[in-house]
Amino acid sequence: MSQVTSELSITITRTIKDIPEGEWDRLFGNEIIEGYGYHKTMEESNLKEFSFYYLLASRNNSLVAIIPFFTNEFSLATTIQGTFRKLMLLLQRLLPRILQPKILFIGCPTCEQIYLGISRQENPKYILDKALPELYKFSEKEKISAIIFYNFTSKHETIIRYLSKKRFSRMECFPNTVITVNAGSVEEYIHSLGKSTRKSIRRKLRDSRSIVELTTEAVEDITGLENKIFELYLNNLNDSEVSFEFLTREFFNNICDNMKGLVKFFITRDKNTIVAFNLVLIKNRTMIDKFVGFDKKISHKYHLYHTTLCHNIDYCIRNGLKYYQMGVTDYEPKIRLGCQIMPLYVSVKFLNPALNLFTGALVKLLEPKKFDPGLKKIKTSLHQPQ
Repeated sequence: MSQVTSELSITITRTIKDIPEGEWDRLFGNEIIEGYGYHKTMEESNLKEFSFYYLLASRNNSLVAIIPFFTNEFSLATTIQGTFRKLMLLLQRLLPRILQPKILFIGCPTCEQIYLGISRQENPKYILDKALPELYKFSEKEKISAIIFYNFTSKHETIIRYLSKKRFSRMECFPNTVITVNAGSVEEYIHSLGKSTRKSIRRKLRDSRSIVELTTEAVEDITGLENKIFELYLNNLNDSEVSFEFLTREFFNNICDNMKGLVKFFITRDKNTIVAFNLVLIKNRTMIDKFVGFDKKISHKYHLYHTTLCHNIDYCIRNGLKYYQMGVTDYEPKIRLGCQIMPLYVSVKFLNPALNLFTGALVKLLEPKKFDPGLKKIKTSLHQPQ
């Protein structure tokens, strides 16, 4: 589909292969970590619950904007925890079209924040003025119930306000977490924590060392390891009450191929047996802890969460990394470990005009802080690494 208005042409493509990587980098900039290679990995990894698209805006045959988006039959229980979640899942089986509607998300399912590739010579509001009608047409054709701009940060306030004028409603979603690494050693990092936390970590590290000698190596090629990594990933996925995506074996291989120099797997072994992995992305003094997996049989005995955390802090210190992003959920322990909260927001619009009248009330009802025990106890602070 295409439209030309004031020399601006809008098209939608289903594959990132239609976009030259150089053009992507020109519009998004080179500073983001989850760039062309990450989106290419998501598209190529047979993630059955998502369909990926890219809205392209061109002026005089020159690409001036790239807006990634995806569709998903989204469970409204995703942001809910506890007893109410179980009730919602039960009702969802009876009313799937209402409680699991097909949603169009602007963004990427597992990215840390939304990325919009818009030329500096263009007005973002003008680009969105021309893009939104095309997204509405696409949504009508695909029987989309709502459009969500996914994972705004505080630096996107201008666009959030613009969307509110277009009858989108803002909702707080699961915030991200980040440790600012100022310590000169792991011991100095531990010493900076609260008394009970540092006492607990030291005891766990001491207990782990007394029964096992764990080793961790950083690898960029997981050939031959992918089955074990996928097994450990499923362990953590199955234990998590909140999850959006179901990754595939292909994802872990593809990210190695598509993000050379940016991706590392920290592989932790007990002798010759892999007991844990961390998939991390590293660029511009930032390390993003994307996915993790532990051997369930010995995870608590070996205190794998804390031993791998201290390895990662040590890696940041030794390699001059300033920010260690630990992702969403499990807020109480992360706060004790020195994490700061990075608020994230979504802007939502239901495409049924009558239903959209109630969007504001609905998003307030479904805000994660209503259900997450950790978020209930903490106040979010507008912290954004520079």
